[in-house]
Amino acid sequence: MDYDFASIEKKWQDKWFDEKVFEPSIDADKEKWFFTVPYPYVSGCLHVGHGRTYVGGDVIARYKRMKGFNVLWPMAFHITGTPVLAVSAKIAANDEATTNLYREYVGYYEEDAGQVNEIVDSFKEPWNLVNYFSDKLVQDFKSIGFSLDLSRQFTTGDPEYNKFVEWQFKKYKEKGYLKQAAYPLLYCPRCANAVGEDDIKDGDTNPVDLMEFTAVKFVFGDAFIVSCTLRPETVFGITNEFVNPEADYVKIRFENGEKWWVSKQAAEKLSLQGRKHAVEQKEKGGFFAGKKCVDPLGKEIPILPAEFVDADNASGFVHSVPAHAPYDYVALQELAKDAKWKPLVDKIKMVSLISLDGYGDYPAKDVAERMKIANLKEKSKLEKATNELYKAEYYNGVMKGVVPEFAGLKVTEAKDEVAAWLKEKGRADAFYETNRHAECRCGGKVVAAVLDDQWFIDYNSPGWKEKSRKCLDKMLIHPQQYRKQFYDVLEWLDKRPCARKRGLGTKLPFNREWIIESLSDSTIYMAFYTVIKKIRELGLKPEDLTEEFFDYAFLGKGKGSGAAAAVREEFLYWYPNDLRHTGVAHIANHLSFFVFAHTAIFEERHWPKGISLNEMLISEGAKMSKSKGNVILLNKIGKEFGADLFRVYVAGAADFGSTLDFREKEMLAARKSLNKFVSLCEEFAREDADAMETPLSKWAVSKFESQLREADAALEALQLREYVQAAFYKTLNVFDHLKRRATAGEVRFVGEHALKKWLRLMTPVTPHLCEELWAGFGWGGFASLADWPAVDESLIDREAEAGEDFVMNALEDSRRIRQRLKKKPAKLTVILASKEKNVALKQGLKAEKPEESGLSGALLDYASKDFYALKDAVLVNEKQHLEHAKAFLEKELNVEIRIESEEESSNEKASRAMPFKPALYFE
Repeated sequence: MDYDFASIEKKWQDKWFDEKVFEPSIDADKEKWFFTVPYPYVSGCLHVGHGRTYVGGDVIARYKRMKGFNVLWPMAFHITGTPVLAVSAKIAANDEATTNLYREYVGYYEEDAGQVNEIVDSFKEPWNLVNYFSDKLVQDFKSIGFSLDLSRQFTTGDPEYNKFVEWQFKKYKEKGYLKQAAYPLLYCPRCANAVGEDDIKDGDTNPVDLMEFTAVKFVFGDAFIVSCTLRPETVFGITNEFVNPEADYVKIRFENGEKWWVSKQAAEKLSLQGRKHAVEQKEKGGFFAGKKCVDPLGKEIPILPAEFVDADNASGFVHSVPAHAPYDYVALQELAKDAKWKPLVDKIKMVSLISLDGYGDYPAKDVAERMKIANLKEKSKLEKATNELYKAEYYNGVMKGVVPEFAGLKVTEAKDEVAAWLKEKGRADAFYETNRHAECRCGGKVVAAVLDDQWFIDYNSPGWKEKSRKCLDKMLIHPQQYRKQFYDVLEWLDKRPCARKRGLGTKLPFNREWIIESLSDSTIYMAFYTVIKKIRELGLKPEDLTEEFFDYAFLGKGKGSGAAAAVREEFLYWYPNDLRHTGVAHIANHLSFFVFAHTAIFEERHWPKGISLNEMLISEGAKMSKSKGNVILLNKIGKEFGADLFRVYVAGAADFGSTLDFREKEMLAARKSLNKFVSLCEEFAREDADAMETPLSKWAVSKFESQLREADAALEALQLREYVQAAFYKTLNVFDHLKRRATAGEVRFVGEHALKKWLRLMTPVTPHLCEELWAGFGWGGFASLADWPAVDESLIDREAEAGEDFVMNALEDSRRIRQRLKKKPAKLTVILASKEKNVALKQGLKAEKPEESGLSGALLDYASKDFYALKDAVLVNEKQHLEHAKAFLEKELNVEIRIESEEESSNEKASRAMPFKPALYFE
């Protein structure tokens, strides 16, 4: 039977939300559990990558609800920043690509082409786009069965939310965490606006970082040629400069009279970095090729042509350190093949600066030759070589005596000291650049800029990191492997721009020209979830939400009105946030800001208690992208496949700490298991024979209780894959085996015990299906609100499990052997290990290690392969169990079976028999 899962899902989704099943209220008799997943950005459709995160969250929330907790899982919508405005502006400008994309998006929800065009045209007004997609995302959430409280939803553009964020920033300023000063940041000249991750195309998946280069000055006539480096300690090994002969360069004069030669693009960037200048001369890069400049030590070095120099990266000049930079070494080797430049290149002598164990005097040469890098086209090899060498030198290198005052310093120490020395001599300056070329959502180029009056949050403010570290120390971080990453971010996090002059969102209360950016207005909104419903019920207006109101509601400060007291009651019941679940990409920004913000504003008892994370989802073996055609939208899942099929697949395919490779064929393969689940449940329910307790039925009940215990422990530990394996796949195997082997009475006995428990056990991951079966069996109420099944330890019989497991393993081994045979066998001899082997193994397994067991020969080899698993195994009367199952085994294998012991067997294979693993001989 192929069950139509999608047909019943909308019915249960409507019932849950019509009857407000997931809208909790204060209940003093219940322990609360407040769970959040980041609200989505409302500029388009959600895909299965979002679905993985939300499904993981929903399984956990449903489990906690069934465990008796009063669970609150609310949802809202993020609209802050420029992405929505950028879409609206492009549609208003009739941008074909954007308009077609949004016609495609809207077409997933609307069937009438005329209506699609009308809706997309309305997106010229940003709020129409926000309202449309926030409504459709609610539909998407419902379509996958998420157990959300949607009565608390809001957008980050709502007036009440704006008042809340204003209050947050007043607290920051009051505590000295919010400052205004000149500060380097990412900037879009087209928008004339600072930009963050959400404003940059692919900024969330391919972050753009701001880097501070040391701009080293080389005397060239009456000016300096400037080249930039992240490794100032290597300047003493510079042998030449590289210039792009086809690029445009300019000589600029600063207000202090100093003159620099840089690329045309670099001059534009310097203007944005507060370095006012006038252009005095323009030249092509070829003007410099073959000439010389003077390095900071007074040495003349040649300027050589190189087309690989990117004029739009840093200053547009690149200095060469061939002894320690693989790119530079290979570039010179390649240039030496050009007869015109060979004489100059041949005169270059590499300078060995850094002593490094495992490498010679010229590490770049060593690694280039080892990797057989022939030319500059082998970029992946060059990147690998560069990363390997730079990392090795940075952490393990020691400076040689080229400049005596730095001799003996570790590279980690010399880097900053050399930079300071160069600046003191007037031979270096700061130059800011992005780590990659990036584009703003408006289409403009993202560059580094320094704004004189930028507002920023100073995460290095006195005492703040200590409080945040204390919070992290007490928090659950799951998987545990990510804890160190949180501490690393805490250490390097410094000042971060927090406001822009363009976009949607909350205006800065101290200067309303500025709008708080999207990663700064989304750090404590979890607290707002707890109060927004009550604020609305009380009919409070935005002007009622004063600083004093929120001070009392969240901090208990001052005298609260009746309304403020009612709002505070909600906050005190639900807070803190017990668990926040999201993707690992958010550790370096949102999640760290979340921790800092809470320690800045709230009492310690209201700091967050836990964070769980999942790795990314890829599709069909590759990162999702429209060009690859492997983006699967969440809207499609419920319509075409069914929510429960998707849920059981993504929850069971990979644990949180692993990347999930979403493959449609694999998901569809899980349909067979879901069909089997339905069939088994219905068979259990309709069986009316007299229940029979036998060794087989006791085995099935014991195995079920063991899987229930395993599944419960897995969910408690947030190990969803293990939960699905135990609750679904392993239990299916048990009951499938039972069905093939048992009498009607045995099936009835197991069904009476396990059916109701199994449905409850599966409800967190397949809620629609379980609700349908639950109602069909006439049990009343919602499966989603039923009590979580309790493990009955008294029914777990390890000996019964071991006996039938032995039968199942013998059956599977027999099948594997039979498949390899050329002729169809008629007989099977099963040879059981001798009593002597069983006694010896039992005694040997008492040892701590195989080599201390006293075992020898083949028995030692066998035991050593899985020694510690065997220590936990239960030895059973193998012959008794096989004799009991003989008729079943003969039917399954379609052979006549003879069972004999090793002692009585004359078969030449008899000595291969081992405890738990009989020798099998077909003939």
